[in-house]
Amino acid sequence: MADVNDMFNEVTKEQSFYRKDMDKVEDTRNKYSPYTKGEYYGHITEVDSKILDVKGGQYKARLFTYTVTVAPENSQNEFFYEDIGGKLVKTGGEVYVGKTFKGKLWRFLEPSKDDTFESNTSGNKGYLRFCETIGVECPTELRTIDGSEIEVQILPTLAPEAMLGQPIIAFVDKGREFTNKKGERTFFWDCKFCKKWEGGNVKDISSDGGGIPF
Repeated sequence: MADVNDMFNEVTKEQSFYRKDMDKVEDTRNKYSPYTKGEYYGHITEVDSKILDVKGGQYKARLFTYTVTVAPENSQNEFFYEDIGGKLVKTGGEVYVGKTFKGKLWRFLEPSKDDTFESNTSGNKGYLRFCETIGVECPTELRTIDGSEIEVQILPTLAPEAMLGQPIIAFVDKGREFTNKKGERTFFWDCKFCKKWEGGNVKDISSDGGGIPF
């Protein structure tokens, strides 16, 4: 009579393994640590954009909503969170790998001759910094504004696809409080802004594997 193991191997032609040395790694991955304020290495993995009226139509802007997924390189960081007793507890950055944070980016539009909304160039400071963070140049030009020549930086229109996979350092903090369905006051941890990740590599997350379009 054939050995039971031989019979199954012959039928399935499949192999499986158990590695005892991986138990410790899995325990680390599954360790729970609360989110906390800090800088997280990550990549932009989702982007959506839409044009909105702001302040009742006083301004018009394109709003980018993006998701940052924490990268394995975050394991080198250390974080501190406050436990239930108010004590600061140190944890390694590996517990946050794969976690996601949402961020928002505003690009205020310039009105054309027939538009009724106002210009809000000062509101584009965050957009300028984001472009610089991912390596997109914003050239300077002289423009005549209200009869005077003023040097301005030309802000490109970023396609969402150009943002996908970009390596960034996400500065994360508590978002705005809201009331959930249970009537409880709560909040999300949000990406407040992005910093340049020196040495970070663009991650190919396109569905067809064809790379990141720029």
